[in-house]
Amino acid sequence: MTVVRRDPASAAFYDAAAQHQLLMRRGPSGTVLPPEARTDPINGSPDLEPFIVSGTGTLISWAIVPGQATTALVELTEGPWLFVRLQADPAVLKAGLTVEVCFEDAGESVPVFRLS
Repeated sequence: MTVVRRDPASAAFYDAAAQHQLLMRRGPSGTVLPPEARTDPINGSPDLEPFIVSGTGTLISWAIVPGQATTALVELTEGPWLFVRLQADPAVLKAGLTVEVCFEDAGESVPVFRLS
């Protein structure tokens, strides 16, 4: 089970996840940013707006810990790279596979990814 800690900074993200939408932020330049970004990398502006992304992407890399969820690095179609939980058979994983977001709704909805 994923432990989720909602706070004022993450509330919009979890509200979107409850609607099965993946929320990122976009800067004034149009660049879609990863969650840890605080400013637009093109113009340095801190004025970021919520942006719903497609939820599709490409598998870049992954780590398998026996008995635990597979952690993966995914490049979203819109550009940002995210560390995510991946629901997939580790035996079939290879870089470049297409993935899509799905949501676990046990308690707070959280995004996880699967092969598409």
